This record gives sequence, structure tokens and C-alpha cells, in this order.
Amino acid sequence: MKIKRFLLPAVIFLLLMGSGCATVKTYMDIDKVVRPELDINPYQEAVSYLYYSIGYVFELANEDDYAMEYYNVAAKYSYAPGPVYKQIAYLYGLKGNAPGMKDIIDKGLAEDPYNTDILIMAGRIKLDTGDLDDAKVLFERAIKIDVMIPDAYFYLGVIAFKKDDTDTAESLFMKNVALSPDTAASYYNIGLLYAGRESYDQAVKYFSLAVEKDPLYLKAYTALAGVYEITGDIKSALRVYEDYLGLRPGDLGAMKDVADMYYRSKDFDGAIKTYKQILKSDADNKDMLYSLGMIYLKAEKYKEAIDTLEAAEKIKPDDTMVKYYIGVAYEEQKIYDKAIGKFNEITKLDGKFINAYYHLGYIYGELKQLDKAIVLFKEKLAENPDNEDFYGVLAAAYHDNDQFKEAVEVYKKALAKFPASEKLHYNLAIAYDKLKDYDNSIAQFKEVLKANPKNADACNYIGYTYADLGINLDEALNMVNTALVIEKDNGYFMDSLGWVYYKKGDYKSALDELSRASELIIKEIGKGDATVYEHLGDTCVKLNDFVKASDYYKKSIDLGPESKDAVIKKLEDLQKAKQ
Repeated sequence: MKIKRFLLPAVIFLLLMGSGCATVKTYMDIDKVVRPELDINPYQEAVSYLYYSIGYVFELANEDDYAMEYYNVAAKYSYAPGPVYKQIAYLYGLKGNAPGMKDIIDKGLAEDPYNTDILIMAGRIKLDTGDLDDAKVLFERAIKIDVMIPDAYFYLGVIAFKKDDTDTAESLFMKNVALSPDTAASYYNIGLLYAGRESYDQAVKYFSLAVEKDPLYLKAYTALAGVYEITGDIKSALRVYEDYLGLRPGDLGAMKDVADMYYRSKDFDGAIKTYKQILKSDADNKDMLYSLGMIYLKAEKYKEAIDTLEAAEKIKPDDTMVKYYIGVAYEEQKIYDKAIGKFNEITKLDGKFINAYYHLGYIYGELKQLDKAIVLFKEKLAENPDNEDFYGVLAAAYHDNDQFKEAVEVYKKALAKFPASEKLHYNLAIAYDKLKDYDNSIAQFKEVLKANPKNADACNYIGYTYADLGINLDEALNMVNTALVIEKDNGYFMDSLGWVYYKKGDYKSALDELSRASELIIKEIGKGDATVYEHLGDTCVKLNDFVKASDYYKKSIDLGPESKDAVIKKLEDLQKAKQ
């Protein structure tokens, strides 16, 4: 006997893609719809049943085309053909014929609008295609016919969730649970609602109930582990997957989730161990090899990264991303000849793989051969004059070669073609800054802000430039504070704020902000910043704390600032003044 499968597309995977905010009303006081009484000819019903029975025999014999012929005749003679059309729709689903399924369900709706199965199927199709209001009408009608039908409440809850009406969605899912207490999906969706509200204890409760109702429901395990991870309880999150893998040992999807969780928590050894376990049972899985190679790369285990990525490359020799990260691994080890070879392989396969060109430019810069990069990038720009990225890579090469005027000219040509490009305006502003053409630099940063008012770097750059020049200090303060609203814990922005206060003569506030900046930067990158230390030294001088000023200048010099000679002179002057 053929095992039947329900093939309509699942909608619950789309739950988090809510749209709009229209309110879905409650459904407890809906007028009941009753099928009208019909004068039924028993002979006609018997004929319908006979054709249905013959169709079912053909279906059991896997003769679906014959089955559908007999089912259609059965529907023709039936007074309530909804169940027959449902069976035909099922067969269309087996064939993967979605249009045929939709047409037969529409026919069923027209001829038997009182069949709740047809209404639910039609509603699901509408829901999957985004016709939420039409789907809602169909599910509401199903409830009017049978107030105890659980699926209708479930899908109405989905609609409410998608419309951001979470209170109504919760009440509908609760109704579904009450009518169908063993349905794991409803508990799962209630858990999603609570997770979306950041009510994590409640989310854990309902995801756990979903797991209890269906111990093999991986989505519920994933959601439960996700809540534990969000709340910082990695041990509990991993235990959730251990429970699942105890029931489904070797499940590659779950094992990959575990590896990814280790990776996100920066436990690279745990991630590597898990991927190695996966590869024991699926040694030629290119995607898993790629993922393992990427973790080795992140863990700075470059030899292992190359070995693993090259194994993936053997499986799919033309995969440019695999080649790209092999090149990156060679580059990180300063094995530049092999890195260049790999990036050149990529450009032959995909001449517009722009990141490969950027890496080539960097390597040529390290080798003091930027002239080669410039020649190459000019050729590529000539081949791709309408591609913004090739202007950027050529200008970047000029910039790295300290040819800032040439970089400016390239960016200006690019902007003639792409005048709205935020990236081009930003990079042109940097090039002008390198030329100490601050008026044009600030003008370009303001163009960046026209394109994107939330570009925090542009705000900070304008503020810091004004502060460094000692002009427009009120505007500088406003700009830097705007940057900090966007990125409140950015230590470099905090340094700019401190420098503005310094230039305004508010040395106490300057010291406070610069000290916070130093702490944030050390926390972020593991060491201090030479410029921040120099600013702290200058501020301590103004506050007559010469001991701390000397200490900060020494720290700045040790880190090798661009203005090293100037900082050395400040320290020497300070030491002379103390004598």
C-alpha cells in the first residue's frame, strides 16, 4: 500500500517574516455556518461512491492517472464532493503539480464550500503565497462550520503573527493547543512568540513542551538551544543538542548546529572536533570541509586550513570561494607566491571577483611592487569601465602607493558615472584628507551623509577633523555625539569626543572621555592606541599632571604613532621642563 504524504508547502517556516500591523480579531463569537439540507437521491450517491471506490483501488495500485479519472466522475455525482476533490488534490501534490492542485481546490471550494478540509487546504495555499486576508477569510469560514477544528486556529495564529498582532496570535495558538494538545508545532509557535518578546523563561517552557510532544522535532530543539545561547547558557544549549543526538545519532544537521554554536562562542577546538566527527561519516562533503577550513582559518591554524580547503577544492575544482580562502591562508603566512597564484586562478575563472584583486593589490604592496598592481588594475578597468569596483581597486592601489592625487582623479572619474555612491564619496574624502585638502575632504564626507545620514564614520571624521584644526568646535561636538549615538561603545569615536573637549579647553571632560576611549580600545583589540595615548598625554600636561603625561607619551612612542617624532619631542620638552 502506498504511504500517503501531505505535500502542501509548510507555512510555519515563514513565521518570523511578519508584515504590517493590522489587527486580527478574536474568533470566539462567530456565527455558525450550517450546510443546507439537500434532497438527496440515494442512487446518485451510490454511483458516486462506486466510482470513488474504483478510483481508490487504482490509487492503491499506484495508477494515479486512472484514479483521478474515476475520482472526477465520483465528484460529478456527489452532493458534497469536497472529500473527493481533497483526494484529487493530494494526487496532484504527489506529482508536484502545484497549479493542478490549486485548480482542483478552487473547484472544490466552488462546488462544496462547506467542506472544512478544502477550506483549510485553500487557506494554506493563500497563506503560502502571501494572500493573508484571503487566507483569513477561508480559515474563519472553517471555524464557522466547525468551531472545534484545531488547524483553523493554528493558521489564523500564523496570520496574526505575520501581521505583528502577537496577543491575538498567542490566544489562537492557545486555542489550537487546547483542541489538539499533542501538536508540537503549536507549542513551538507560542515559544517563538515569547522569544520575540524576550520572555525567555516562557520561551524555554513552550519549546520544551514542543520537544516533549515530538521528541524528533529538530526545529524545537534548535529554538530551545537558541534561547539558551542568547541568554549565555551555552552548556544548556549544547545539552539540548546532546538530547536530540541521543535519539538521532549522526544527524548531520544537528551536528552542524552544534559546531556552529561552538564557533559562535569562540570555542574553535569544539567546533573543529565536531566537524571532524561529521566528516568521519561523510568524508567527501565539500560544504563541511569548507566550514572546517574556515574555522581553522579563524583559529589561525593556517596549515590545517589549507589542507582542509584543498580537500574541498579537489571535490569542486572551480569553486572560487574555496580558492579565495586558500589564497587568504597563504597570504596570512606571507607565502605570497602561492597566494598570488591562487588569486590569479580565481580571476581566470571569474574576472569580476573583486576581492581577489584587492588581495593582489595588498600583496604587491607588501612586496613593494604596487606598480604591477596599478598596471593590472588599469587593464581591468579598461575592460570593465562601467563597473564601480574596478575604479575602487585602482584608486586603492594608488592610495597605498602614496599617489593620492592619482587616487583622487580615479575617484572623481568614478563619481561622474556613479554620483550617488556612498563608498566612492567616502574614499575620495579620505584621499583628500591625505592631501591635507580638508575643505574638499569634509565636503565629500557631507556627501556621504546625504546618501546615508547614519554613516557614523563620516560623522566622526568630520568632527575629528574640525577638532584637529581647532575650528567649528560646536559642530564638531555635535558630529561626534551623533556618531556615538549610532555606535555608543566605539573607542575611537570616544577619543574624538575627548579631543573636541580638549580643543574647547574643557580638560577635565577631555580626560574622562579619553580614559574611557582607551579602556574601550584595549577591550576591543587587546592593546592601547598610540594616538589616544598622545591625546591623554597632552591633556595631562594641561592639567599639570606631568608624571602621567610622561607615562602616556612613552606608551604612545612604544606603539609607533605616525607622529612619533613629534611625540618624542613632547616627551623631551616635558622632561626638560621638569629639570
